[in-house]
Amino acid sequence: MRLNSSHNQFVFDCMRENTTKIRNIKQYLRAVLFNAPTTIDSYYTALVAHDMASGKI
Repeated sequence: MRLNSSHNQFVFDCMRENTTKIRNIKQYLRAVLFNAPTTIDSYYTALVAHDMASGKI
């Protein structure tokens, strides 16, 4: 599966929100980019559900 700009933005957003120290950035990026196509939909679905439950939407 190919990555597009939305996958890259998703990865950067997740890295920005990460609070734990990443010890091996190369391995971390490889894993995150590999898993991005399968996790992006559930991530944004959960984000919207959270916003709806808290009354932000």
